[in-house]
Amino acid sequence: MIFGNIDNVDDLEKVCPKPIMKAINYLKDNDFVNMETGVYEIMGDDIYAQVVDRTTKEKSEAKAEVHRKCVEIQYSVGGNEIIGFARDNGKNVVSEELLKEKDVMFYKDVEDETDLIMNPGSFAIFFPEDIHRPWCAHNEPCKVRKINVKINIALI
Repeated sequence: MIFGNIDNVDDLEKVCPKPIMKAINYLKDNDFVNMETGVYEIMGDDIYAQVVDRTTKEKSEAKAEVHRKCVEIQYSVGGNEIIGFARDNGKNVVSEELLKEKDVMFYKDVEDETDLIMNPGSFAIFFPEDIHRPWCAHNEPCKVRKINVKINIALI
């Protein structure tokens, strides 16, 4: 997992593969405040962005998830959110497995979970071994706009 702010990404070019930098530059170069919700192609099915509006909820109501076929960048445009994060240690109890259908697996409980506080401009890059629990309220539930960029792991 990589955590940062979109206004401070110059050093990422030294460590991130080109497809991740392509996605980061897409996030830097677009006005997501005025963009309609929906899916936007960046590089066909291999890299695409989802513009999503949703209200956060209590952490106990949010699902922890992992994706095995993609790297996912979550970028905060508006509102505040907590995303729980943990490395997948193989010991967590799976509550629902939809890897073939939707490339997502949900966990019942997660060991050693850490909270990332997402404010406008924050982003987190989650790799296939990174469990994340998005849409958690920070202090109290609020509306959040964020961009989820999916990058086919085969490009990395």
